[in-house]
Amino acid sequence: MNQSEKINFTRVDDGHMIPSLLKWGIKGTVAYDSSMGVHVNNATFGAQYPSQSALAATWSINRAKEFGLAIAYETRISGGQQMLSPGVNLYRTPYNGRSAEYVSGEDPFLGAVLAPAIVNGIQAQGIQASGKHYLANEQEANRQAVEIKVDERTLRELYLPGFESMVKNANVASIMCGFNKVNGDYACENHHLITEVLKGEWGYQGMVISDFNAIHDAFKGAWAGTDIDMPSGLQFTEAKLLPYLWSGQLTQNVIDDKVKRNLRAIVSYDLQENLNTAKPLEHPEYGMRAALNTARESIVLLRNENTAAGKPLLPLARSAKIAVIGNWAHDVPASPFGTANSPPNSYVTELSGLQQLASSSSDVTYLSEMSLNPASSVWYQPATGDNGISNAGVKAEYFSNTNFSGDPALTRVEPGLNLNWTTGSNVTNAGSTAVSGFSPSPGAFSARFTTTIKPTVSGAQVFKVRADGPYKLWVNDELVLQSDGVPYSGDVVNALTTSGKTAALSAGKTYSVKLEYQRVQGNFIPVLGSLTGVQMSWASLRPPKDLSKYDAVVVATGNTSENEGEGSDHGFDLPDQQAELISFVAKANPNTIVVMHGGGVANMQPWANKVGATLQAWFPGQQGGQAVAEILYGKVNPSGKLPVTIDKKIEDNPSYASYPDPAAYRGNNPLTEMTYSEGLYMGYRGYDKKHAKPLYPFGYGLSYTTFSYSDLKLSTNVLTPGSTIDVKFTVTNTGDKAGFEVAQLYVQPVKPAVDRPEKELKGFTKVYLQPGESKTVSVPIDSRSLAYYVDKTASWDVDAGKFKILVGADSENLTLNRTLITLYPEKLTTRDSNPLPLPLRKAVQVSAAQTY
Repeated sequence: MNQSEKINFTRVDDGHMIPSLLKWGIKGTVAYDSSMGVHVNNATFGAQYPSQSALAATWSINRAKEFGLAIAYETRISGGQQMLSPGVNLYRTPYNGRSAEYVSGEDPFLGAVLAPAIVNGIQAQGIQASGKHYLANEQEANRQAVEIKVDERTLRELYLPGFESMVKNANVASIMCGFNKVNGDYACENHHLITEVLKGEWGYQGMVISDFNAIHDAFKGAWAGTDIDMPSGLQFTEAKLLPYLWSGQLTQNVIDDKVKRNLRAIVSYDLQENLNTAKPLEHPEYGMRAALNTARESIVLLRNENTAAGKPLLPLARSAKIAVIGNWAHDVPASPFGTANSPPNSYVTELSGLQQLASSSSDVTYLSEMSLNPASSVWYQPATGDNGISNAGVKAEYFSNTNFSGDPALTRVEPGLNLNWTTGSNVTNAGSTAVSGFSPSPGAFSARFTTTIKPTVSGAQVFKVRADGPYKLWVNDELVLQSDGVPYSGDVVNALTTSGKTAALSAGKTYSVKLEYQRVQGNFIPVLGSLTGVQMSWASLRPPKDLSKYDAVVVATGNTSENEGEGSDHGFDLPDQQAELISFVAKANPNTIVVMHGGGVANMQPWANKVGATLQAWFPGQQGGQAVAEILYGKVNPSGKLPVTIDKKIEDNPSYASYPDPAAYRGNNPLTEMTYSEGLYMGYRGYDKKHAKPLYPFGYGLSYTTFSYSDLKLSTNVLTPGSTIDVKFTVTNTGDKAGFEVAQLYVQPVKPAVDRPEKELKGFTKVYLQPGESKTVSVPIDSRSLAYYVDKTASWDVDAGKFKILVGADSENLTLNRTLITLYPEKLTTRDSNPLPLPLRKAVQVSAAQTY
């Protein structure tokens, strides 16, 4: 290869991940986004899987492997060769718009176990995996400019182990560097992180690929060690790189190393055999099975109080009379906005899941009037004539300018307001219209909508608008909603959604509504869960008076692609006044069951102790409705455990001091620095340091049965260098239902020589037990399990001393403990040490017999 060919082999400008070398008959490879489903041309090929945060909540190596195997099969059949997942960034705060894409939760050890299991599942199928986003990409707000400032020890102990484990325990094909800066340099231009740590200390032989246009400086990106400039090859061009080679600032070895890595990726996976040859999906059951299994094991039962009858509210009787509230129960299963957005091709809603499992004598009723849905909201034209009759619909005036001036280009009555400029349609339950007779051109269009509402329940009403431009909404001439149309980010732009509530309105009375909307020039996108158009909906905050007649009320709530996803961070509170709605519902019927959704968790404190039961269901995927119903009715015993801590209030979060509000990182003058001031004390480590109690602790999750722990024994009480200790104990199902238990092991240094967290997760195992059954399980630990990082010597050090080995059901319920002694200090090198003990390294592997 000549110099020109070599340079062009490090850049993507032809739609491929690894560029083509047609002169030698080498075709470029195709990569798909795939954290919740395989994306092909903005559609999902195969299954919509639960979010990676849901997978984390399973605490299951088997589920991680199964996901990797299934989604790699779908990638291969779709004609792809590479998958841009898994993600192992940490859940530092509840704000992160991409929490759904990360399998680590808030703990590096959890990610270090599950991520290589996913990678091995993917790569066993002959598909390349890509670990992302390297490094410290824990926020989306201003992600392309923000500099993360974090000390080296914290990087090594918290934010690097997930990537290290994918390299050392799965030989991941590529690592994707992120948009943000880390300690002064952009992640894709960070020589320390890429060349010194990743390729040097860990001996990584794979590719480093840039996130989309994340290289800002050609020389810095090349010298740092990034191997492929994607997706447009804007920096790694001959014009930009040749001068540095001529001057000697870049050596030939730098370019040659990139070429070798990229060629090795093609040759080692033999990708040329079935390149870009899409086939029919002959076995959709692989994905459906993996999606259902993960959904079943990921749902976390947080609360299950006794009813007036003295028994726990859950599980419900199949004959129970149930009211269901919320779009999450009724609509197509959601996924986040952005590259994780994966609309399902087939699905089971939570409402239909309940109705399918209910007995023939039951009554499962959906209360649509309490759901903010632009397709089902009911509108009336002001009454005309003497008879006072109101006709359904919304009067629309469409203008060929942005300031509502002159005569409208078209005036007509719309059945509702669910306008989509991309599809050219307005589809509602009351009827549909086409976008015709006017042109909604960006920068040359505005619209005014007038209508009335008639509440069926007295009290405040909630209004919501979603649009790709500025808007204002008035109810009875009172301004209720307003948006200036300025997007939250400049790269991946979602339609703007706001909601607000009115003053108390009276049932049966008529109230005027006016919405003014302007379509401005901008880069709002019509795909990835966003919208080019305008929607308006309303609903009552208060339930109907007869809600008490139901045996239980299920409220399905949380985030969707409207308010969670790539490119922006969101708030801690539930959107759309849902917390207030839950409180009103619980007051009307104490047997209220809240099913929470989203990539992370939200503020539950305002209503946590008012409801009868709470479940965290994440983004549960296309089979999530079946899984939720099976758990509510007791067909499946819940076994999910929290991979994150749920704060009582956001101010309690250990990272709050440095990140109090995402709004500070967007707008005209956004902040551009983020200091991880909590250091090692992120998540449950921070709560331990403050001796504070969260709402629900890390690792927590209830079951319909009970478990006890006993007989903790260590294979030896003294750890010698290079050895592995088996920590054995007995778990007994003391209840009357079969179920899984996730037993957790934490290490607590006794009188440490340096500042260290009070305890850290270093092992876990998942065991299935019949009623009355006991099993003795074993969890391995080794020297790395006890070590801390020393920057001065670039080593993992184990001090001579004592360590408590703590075992139990969650981070605050550790009922067993034993003391382990280390007689001699030990230094582990960064190259030879491993985040996982040897038995776990073997456990995350995938055999050829498991592939299909």
